[in-house]
Amino acid sequence: PHGLRPPGRRGVGLSARGSLPYADNDEGQVVRFRKQARKQRDPSPEQPKGSKDDPEWAFFDTARINVCGGDGGNGCVAFRREKGIPYGGPSGANGGRGGSVYLVCDPSLNTLGMLRRNVHHRGGDGETGQGKSRTGRSGSDTVIPVPAGTVVKDFEGRFAGELVSKGERLCVAPGGRGGRGNQAFKTPKNNAPRLAERGEPGVEHWLNVELRLVADVGFVGVPNAGKSTLLAAVTNAKPKIANYPFTTVVPNLGVCDLLDVSQPGSGLVLADIPGLLEGAHSGVGMGLAFLRHVARCRVLLHVVSGDSEDPVGDFKAINEELRLFNPVLAEKQQVVVLNKMDIPEVGTTAAEIMEEIAKEAGHSRIMNVSAATGENVRELMQRTAKLVARQPPAPSFAEAEPNLKRVKLDESDAEADMKLSLVGNRGFRFDIEADPHFPGQFRVKSARLEKMVRMTNWDYYEALARFQRVLEATGVAKALEERGAQEGDLVMIDDLDFDFSPLGSNSFIPEHLLAQDAEVEEYLDDEFDLDMFDPEEFEPIGEEFSGPDGNGLPFGVQMFEMDEEDFDDDDDDDDEEEK
Repeated sequence: PHGLRPPGRRGVGLSARGSLPYADNDEGQVVRFRKQARKQRDPSPEQPKGSKDDPEWAFFDTARINVCGGDGGNGCVAFRREKGIPYGGPSGANGGRGGSVYLVCDPSLNTLGMLRRNVHHRGGDGETGQGKSRTGRSGSDTVIPVPAGTVVKDFEGRFAGELVSKGERLCVAPGGRGGRGNQAFKTPKNNAPRLAERGEPGVEHWLNVELRLVADVGFVGVPNAGKSTLLAAVTNAKPKIANYPFTTVVPNLGVCDLLDVSQPGSGLVLADIPGLLEGAHSGVGMGLAFLRHVARCRVLLHVVSGDSEDPVGDFKAINEELRLFNPVLAEKQQVVVLNKMDIPEVGTTAAEIMEEIAKEAGHSRIMNVSAATGENVRELMQRTAKLVARQPPAPSFAEAEPNLKRVKLDESDAEADMKLSLVGNRGFRFDIEADPHFPGQFRVKSARLEKMVRMTNWDYYEALARFQRVLEATGVAKALEERGAQEGDLVMIDDLDFDFSPLGSNSFIPEHLLAQDAEVEEYLDDEFDLDMFDPEEFEPIGEEFSGPDGNGLPFGVQMFEMDEEDFDDDDDDDDEEEK
């Protein structure tokens, strides 16, 4: 693949870089060039800090995926043919249902990196039905594990669902229904149907998936306030710690292990949110990417740096950003922590700073700690645990944003049709669209009709007649006439276009089938002399020919009585038989 020849061939080749010649019989040089090519193709896993392959940047909290349910299997047209059973009847079975795509909550995951590496997900297709009433096998479902706190939206940003608890499932792409075989269309009037349905195509969506961490306490504050140091002091987490802003570029999770395990509510889940800047609600400093993780936290622990030039100003700025991003965040209970008490200058001004912060916050939940030395850290966590135990569960994403637009990804056809305005027979809902700039064209909107169009197998004549009966029974044909549709006007349903006929004489035959009929007629004209008999020479018997069902032929064919001279009299023995 890199332009190298295997050793043993004569001649001169090129190395992987395409510049250095080598002799084919020099195996050592070939191996050396191959190692160079492999090194260029597969970089070393040891990358410098800050590069795109840094493990710190492996935290992915957004992803866009394509999900598609499996197609249903086609129905089968078959008849039971066994010895001793002359009229076995239809035995074509239904096709199998297509597999669906599900998102399942897995608390062991904490990023959406797997979804970014694998974008397309599809359910298995159903198998085609078979004779002897053998239903096709259903397609396998596809299960996608996602971390707790995953929010799902469609491509237009409408809320589709969220997964918070372990094992929670969300169907994002239902599989298609299997097509019915001719056995399903058997009726007392038509005991030998010759039609079957195609399988329904699976539903396909592009989805925007984002992660909002689920934690009891969220650390917020300006950059370099000591949030990561505090997280490392109270948990076993190992966040990156350094003396410069934005050391933490991704949220870090940890479980507090300084509490008494016998106490209820112990074992707090803590989330270290990267530092926020003024204007974070509008996207400054990746504020939008960080603020969404705060919404899931039950209590906020506001870390204020004691060595800041304006600690009270930092406290006001962060609270204002929370309020501007989402007013619900401003109402969350907060614990204010004045950090870096190990610095002598901070210790001398700590009392004054805490008094000003208390006036601004309007509560007394304020403590001074030193995350570097562990001063007052245990007491802080114990008081925070008691506060968390008194709080209600964190609101869901839908509760936090009541004005959010919603969408149901596995919506049924009946639910989708409830939004339509026209009501036909038996409560059937549909809409008819017409543009005055394009006269004589009508589009019928109905989820159930569109599904029927996709599943109808137009190669069967009985399927065409059935589709016409459905249009008349549901009131669609009558509504088209009331909207001014005339014979020959174009009517569109999903991808099907046909000419409208108000008298019902047109079977709504698609264009490709009309072309096939024209080819058949041309073939018959060429092969047979259809004008050899003149119907006017014969006298009609007076009654229409009736078949076994008593319904007559569709075009009113009549029986004619023929004279003896119309036959060839060469063979006198066969006259009576020919008559």
